[in-house]
Amino acid sequence: MGRKAKKPKARGGHVKAVPSAPKMPLQLVLNHRVVDSFTPDFVHWFERFGDAPDALRCLQIVKLFITANHAISEESSATSFDPGSLDDAALALADMLDGSDIDDESDIDEALAMIYDYLHLYVDFLSETGRWTGTEEEYLVVHMFLTEETAGDLDLPGDMPELSDEEQDRAFQELPVLQLTGRLLEWIGAGKDVTSTGVLRLKDIEGGAGAVGVKARGRKTGKGPLPEGEGAAEADPESFEVGSMHEVPVLREIWAALVDIDVLSIGSTRATPGAGAESWHSPDLDSRLQTRRELLTVFLASAVMDSGSMWEEGPRDNATLARVLLRGATGEPVSAEELKAAAEDESVGGALPAFEALRALRELATLADLGLVDAGTHYTVPPVVIQCVIPALALVLTMEGNFEPGPVHPGEQSPSHDPSDSGAATNHR
Repeated sequence: MGRKAKKPKARGGHVKAVPSAPKMPLQLVLNHRVVDSFTPDFVHWFERFGDAPDALRCLQIVKLFITANHAISEESSATSFDPGSLDDAALALADMLDGSDIDDESDIDEALAMIYDYLHLYVDFLSETGRWTGTEEEYLVVHMFLTEETAGDLDLPGDMPELSDEEQDRAFQELPVLQLTGRLLEWIGAGKDVTSTGVLRLKDIEGGAGAVGVKARGRKTGKGPLPEGEGAAEADPESFEVGSMHEVPVLREIWAALVDIDVLSIGSTRATPGAGAESWHSPDLDSRLQTRRELLTVFLASAVMDSGSMWEEGPRDNATLARVLLRGATGEPVSAEELKAAAEDESVGGALPAFEALRALRELATLADLGLVDAGTHYTVPPVVIQCVIPALALVLTMEGNFEPGPVHPGEQSPSHDPSDSGAATNHR
């Protein structure tokens, strides 16, 4: 007779008192297994950058990153990353790795640089081998973010243009939008009166609009005498009347961006220089450059989120415009003819995409006038502005949770993926 294994008895309840280890969520377990299944192919692919031990270390960091991301967002995937949570997950992982057995770097910044470097390699592996299951736009956003953050120069397509601080400063000085912003701030001076909604009073609209190169004036309310004499209302036939500063293009966008980055502070009755105004005028080059990057980031995000006329119904954000900017910043620009054809598409089901393309054309014309887009045969983004495109779209993603840059042409399907078609496990809340 064989011996029966006996279950050990608990002594004094000690074993029962020890809590069981928390179970890893099933979706996270499955995603770790997906990463493990890539090991042979990844090690082979990695040979151009390093040896097998380093490749295995990269995959280990990727699995830890997926775990950190799941803990933050309750979502995880082995074959795509959410641009909106990538930075937070990387920071959480860097904090965990700092001083641990896994990472022998004692400085958290170095740990973070290592994480971005490995994630960059892994994301490109997914893309090059056809394993990326997110949309094309998500890949471009993630790729550009990691390209900017990683320390190593991998000579990959889409790298950010390398401009010195002095070159950026000169390029910023030449941008029409920043020249107009400087003139507006000079006109505002120590402050201007504002309405209860935080915009210029009718009496000051003409001065503010003039500072940004727009001929507009506040409409008379009837409380004062009407202008008399020949041509009193026709002194400048190109000037138009408005009932609010909200109706003045360029002025409203620059004003809102200045408020957003705290260069302009709005009180109950007056707009005055804000805390960020010191950085705008600072003799310190780094401080000036950062403030200008912030303004362009907010300006571009606003263009995407609010690119329709205030009188038009329907969604205000413009996924087509977002994709044109994204492709113009990554070396795969959309042609002017392609976008024009999309705007003229009269096919069944093409009305709404055509309308969005038309809005994008109109907004791109404005962005071109302001120096934020080069509109020739193709729409490209100037080198100094490229660094602001990804943060701008990340800002849109943060504020518009379900936003996704869409196809340029109505007949083109926005890339998407059904998780059931791959080995990736994704847990959606």
